[in-house]
Amino acid sequence: MELKVSLDNITITAYIKPIKLLALKSLIENHTAIIVQTAMTDMFKAITRDGSHVRLLLDYDKLKGQAFNARPFRMEFNPNKLRTVDTEILNTIIPYLEDIAISRVDLAFDLFEVDCSEFILEKKGRPTATKEWRDQNGKLETKYLGASRSEKQIRLYNKKVEQLENGSEEDKEFAKQFQHWWRLEFQLRSRSVEEIFEVIDSVIFKPFVFDDLPIETQIYLVAYTRNKNVWQKLHRNTRTKYKKILETYQTSDTDYLQLMKDLLKHERPVLEKQLAYYGGR
Repeated sequence: MELKVSLDNITITAYIKPIKLLALKSLIENHTAIIVQTAMTDMFKAITRDGSHVRLLLDYDKLKGQAFNARPFRMEFNPNKLRTVDTEILNTIIPYLEDIAISRVDLAFDLFEVDCSEFILEKKGRPTATKEWRDQNGKLETKYLGASRSEKQIRLYNKKVEQLENGSEEDKEFAKQFQHWWRLEFQLRSRSVEEIFEVIDSVIFKPFVFDDLPIETQIYLVAYTRNKNVWQKLHRNTRTKYKKILETYQTSDTDYLQLMKDLLKHERPVLEKQLAYYGGR
């Protein structure tokens, strides 16, 4: 097994320094790697593209920003997918900006050669909206905790399958190296961005292996993890009892969540440095 943690899909918003607005517009209009999609006096939208994949999205709308009292410039990118030319553009633009805020960041844990199709992913504390997809054998393929536009959404999905279906040729070749490649991803928006180094403590994540427990207990745990409609019909005290069992029972010799916490602690200085740079600090 190999673990990796990274920042993914970052969105920053900002004001453009008045004395740098013309320089930024000139960069957008004249850089050979930048494709201008919309260009007007007080707005523009542009991208860089690697084949069919957008690498940088640049969006400026002065009037919309004034109407909503919001920062008018937005830039979206995946730092793991930036080419040299994209990084050069990014490094040029950041000094042109002021009052920068990171409005979205994804914290991604990649688990290589671990089959997570029989893993539990549940949120601690209050229940949240849950969606999942399973194959015809009942094995997990994708699971979401939280709504897509909420401040915090957690995803577990088969990254190998996703890359083979949607990735570039390079991505597909990389994915083919592994028998299993899963990703646990925390999408944080607005105020939740500040929780990036604590958010992993909000979930239960481990293999679904309760064979040594009484069959009645196993049935309750299946209801909790597979059928929330049935689960909600149980008495509150019953739900509390079995949620505690689910959270505390050791289902494997490997504590995957603790390994991810240890990795995050080790990599935190590097990730903090990235966030500080993209946040203009």
